[in-house]
Amino acid sequence: MEEEIYADVLFIINFSMDFLSLYIVGRLMHFRMKAGRVILGASLGALYGVLELLLGGPSLLKTALTLAVLLGMCAAAFGRHSPRTYFASTALTFGVSMLIGGMMTSAFLKLGANTSYIEIGGTIATVFGDLPVMQFAVFALLSALATWGVGKLFRRKRAIRTCVLRMTFDGKENEMTALVDSGNLLEEPVSGTPVIFLKGKAARTLPLYLLCAMKNGAASLSSENVGKLRVIPGKTVTGNGILLAAVPEKLSLLSGGVWENRRALVAVDFSDGDYGGFEALVPEILF
Repeated sequence: MEEEIYADVLFIINFSMDFLSLYIVGRLMHFRMKAGRVILGASLGALYGVLELLLGGPSLLKTALTLAVLLGMCAAAFGRHSPRTYFASTALTFGVSMLIGGMMTSAFLKLGANTSYIEIGGTIATVFGDLPVMQFAVFALLSALATWGVGKLFRRKRAIRTCVLRMTFDGKENEMTALVDSGNLLEEPVSGTPVIFLKGKAARTLPLYLLCAMKNGAASLSSENVGKLRVIPGKTVTGNGILLAAVPEKLSLLSGGVWENRRALVAVDFSDGDYGGFEALVPEILF
């Protein structure tokens, strides 16, 4: 028996699924998407899906090539981002694709009306027929709605409690996920500039000379670098104190899918504890 595969039909099916997966991931991760870039990424995946049928070689090599193509799809669809963001979007794209594809496969296999049985070499084998176009469209729509619904729930939860923060010191830009806290009301008393707190690994993204000065005092700084710090009086349960906060060259937040510049100071929290696993604490007033 010979099986005929139509490359154009396979390309269209793969393109549709890849485009939907990339779009959902882009929405979940708050990327600013352009239709042309998403189409390019989906086309790359669809083309590889056709060429994969002609590829031989070890399965490990094919797996590595598949992951490389998936990474390339995200790079083409979402533009420039940090390596960590690329790998996160790649993993999420893989998961979304598996969810959509798994639902479609499950629905197809459960349609007993589209099966028949033939005898091959004395044994009974099941043959799956073509899925009617209308049924395929309905199940594709249901799969898309289910995936979109789950993504909407996660996005809503993420939008309420977290944000993505970018800040630049000495020309070096760093990006991190931050917890939005309505209880963070600390501000510079003269200008009223809000204060963002960093902790753990996020604090180490600051220049070393600023980090040391914020921990041990500004006496070791040059006159030029002293101007990069601001003195913030603070009050905690242990009493009044003084906090040193740095002035970033640039600071922006991802708000409503758009990067918007904000004016804020950056301080380091050297106390014990954490922010629920997040790297930074952003005052809600910045939104």
